[in-house]
Amino acid sequence: MAEPGEEPASGPAPDPILFELYGSERPPVELLPGVALSPIVNSCWLPGDAKAMLSESWIPAPPEDAGESTGPPPPSFDAAAPEYNELVRRLARCTPFLKWNQLTIQAKELELELAGLKGAEAEAKAAELEVLRVAIADTEAAVAELKASFSDDPLSLVPWVQALTDLADAGMTTFEVSGAGWPYCPLRQLFGELPSAAPPAGFFDGAERVLGTFKRRYERERGPDRVQLLLKLAPNVFTDAWATGGPTGAAAAVEAYVERARSNVYGAEGLTTPEGLPLPLDLVQLVWWDFQASDPLPVLKALQRLATDQLEVNEETGEVVVTEPRRIRGIGLVDFPAEQLKAVIQAGVPITCVQVEHSVCVRSSAAVLTLCARYGIKVLARGGTLGGLLSDKYLGAPPPDPVKGDPDLDSVPACLDMVNNIGGWSKLQDALTVVKGIADKHSVRPETVALRWQIDVGCFPLVTTRWGQRVWRQFGYEGWASAQRNGGKPGVDAALFQVESFLDVDDVRQLEGLATVQA
Repeated sequence: MAEPGEEPASGPAPDPILFELYGSERPPVELLPGVALSPIVNSCWLPGDAKAMLSESWIPAPPEDAGESTGPPPPSFDAAAPEYNELVRRLARCTPFLKWNQLTIQAKELELELAGLKGAEAEAKAAELEVLRVAIADTEAAVAELKASFSDDPLSLVPWVQALTDLADAGMTTFEVSGAGWPYCPLRQLFGELPSAAPPAGFFDGAERVLGTFKRRYERERGPDRVQLLLKLAPNVFTDAWATGGPTGAAAAVEAYVERARSNVYGAEGLTTPEGLPLPLDLVQLVWWDFQASDPLPVLKALQRLATDQLEVNEETGEVVVTEPRRIRGIGLVDFPAEQLKAVIQAGVPITCVQVEHSVCVRSSAAVLTLCARYGIKVLARGGTLGGLLSDKYLGAPPPDPVKGDPDLDSVPACLDMVNNIGGWSKLQDALTVVKGIADKHSVRPETVALRWQIDVGCFPLVTTRWGQRVWRQFGYEGWASAQRNGGKPGVDAALFQVESFLDVDDVRQLEGLATVQA
């Protein structure tokens, strides 16, 4: 591991953010051409109702008129308030400010050069300096405009936006819509009212709107294409529109979903490329509830069409014209068994990634991983920390109470089902003892051991987001206080992001022995 600030070793250039924060020489990875994939993918379960989250405001409400005040007027703002500290930090990292800083340094260097020149050389340098000063004035205006936008945007500094910003600033720029599925939520929440001929509003509709709002805010500050959003399409296969409508019905339903998702992610007005074309979604993952009840191929073929530019050739000139630009960049699958994945590949549908549950305790997706390795498909692995249970907090502790809940777990009922799946609470304690021993040996958190194992077997871990001041709890650290203790560093072990694993042969042998659920 290189020390931050040192020159990286020769070879592919390292990811600049990972190198700066963690001294990692890991090069950037692309999910698709032009779409980055961070080493850790944030799986976003909303902490509350999306409508309520999008109605929050960081701007203090003006006090009601209480008549004449006998004391001095209150200050215009509390300089120590977290939102104002965050505003300064965010401005210092925004693209216009970084450009202003770079141009200012160049201008100072030119001024020093100009002091020792005369005649034509001095005139040329003076003209160059004047161009720089104009550019500096433009960036100053851009910084001022961005600063004013915080007051115009009541969501810009609310805790959930700050939490997602911290994760993206830590090099984890890929976010996935998620949430507690069946049987941990009502069927009505999954599918809407039944029966229904039209596609439902979407189980992940709220998460799309929340993450879309964050993406637009973050990229306004940092520039385009800084955040990647992985969406999910969960069709109601028990209604005619999806199950028996055939290719025509599937195409209409998929197009309706994609247009709604684009509105959620990019806003009602939508966004366009520099060429004026609709900006496509990064990735849509298909969730299929019942492979025996209906065939997912018509839906996948409809997605494939939307992931491909529709072209037309002018017979006279031979010019190729895009008649319908693509609406999505890539297609992913969620929990497709190996035989179903193979059928999709053989049908010619290009699959970018597959999401499965795969951890030190659960290896039931081994056949899918083998198939993905053969065809160059990336694997997103969830369940690495068993929903948060592979943590110091639960070693030697009783099982969590599903009635009281636990903010450090994805879902208490889901976690207890995971525990039953691996053989009970005693089996979890055995696994925790092994993982904790390895973590102490390498001076990292138990969560880091579990996630590093996923990385070492070729997966990209999906880690469920914690919110507000608990933003680093999924990595075993105590929220925002960790950044203060670590001198502004994120609350995550740097060992997760290195090219070489810290797990040695003995560690791997011990972790292999924890597998209780096999294929």
